[in-house]
Amino acid sequence: MLALEDYPYAPDLFHAYRHWLAQPGVERAAGGWRYLGRFYPDYLFVGGASFAIFREAKKHCQGTGLDVGAGLWPLAGATPVDIERGPAQHRSVEDFPSESVDFVFSSHCLEHIVDWKSALDLWISRLRRPGVLFLYLPHPECAIWHPGSAFVGDGHKWMPTPEIVRQALIDRGGTVIAEDEGPDAMQSFHVCVRFG
Repeated sequence: MLALEDYPYAPDLFHAYRHWLAQPGVERAAGGWRYLGRFYPDYLFVGGASFAIFREAKKHCQGTGLDVGAGLWPLAGATPVDIERGPAQHRSVEDFPSESVDFVFSSHCLEHIVDWKSALDLWISRLRRPGVLFLYLPHPECAIWHPGSAFVGDGHKWMPTPEIVRQALIDRGGTVIAEDEGPDAMQSFHVCVRFG
């Protein structure tokens, strides 16, 4: 008899469960996982964190825009951009001209980029003025998002904080127009900045 993850087209989550259970400090609990003594509900592990922020993002992300790192869950009305997966696989920000969009939205993407400051510069360069950059990021209080954790391994290259991200955007000439330092229900925070 095959293990669930060995069946054709088995969801990635089946593979993930086996991997997580083999990691130190990880225990399965009713409705979620215990990691380093704290409970994290199952909904944090299935992807689509961006759904939690779409309503707020749509208040600020008007006109034409990009969803950078859209994966399988792009922001409605935005052109999805993702070099790894989803409907925009192999599409990058470089494919779009400078000053060509009204907004750039990104959910749980920036933490995957080693040279994140250069990535911000690139994203900002695609905004026509005035333009909006809306970032939704994992909260530093959530241990499952930390680089090297049993859940993200080396997938997350750094740990964003509201203070670091806000200051980086202000240093690039942005004005904060909305933010929530969180953590929200998805163990995340957001910063929305206008340029120009």
